[in-house]
Amino acid sequence: MTYSEFMKKGKQLESKGFYRRAIEQYNQAFIIADPPAKGAMSYQQKISNQSSKRCLDKAKIKMTESYL
Repeated sequence: MTYSEFMKKGKQLESKGFYRRAIEQYNQAFIIADPPAKGAMSYQQKISNQSSKRCLDKAKIKMTESYL
């Protein structure tokens, strides 16, 4: 699979509410992204990293009032 296919699959999973599975796809996209020409991360790596962080924020366990 290519970078864009992983990102597309991650976006589909994220829209369905499968955040942890979407993170896996975004991480795969990060791994196969183009290496940076200079600096720490390439543009593709930056976008996939931001997407996975967004999903991580959504996937955090939410406490209901009954547990408090």
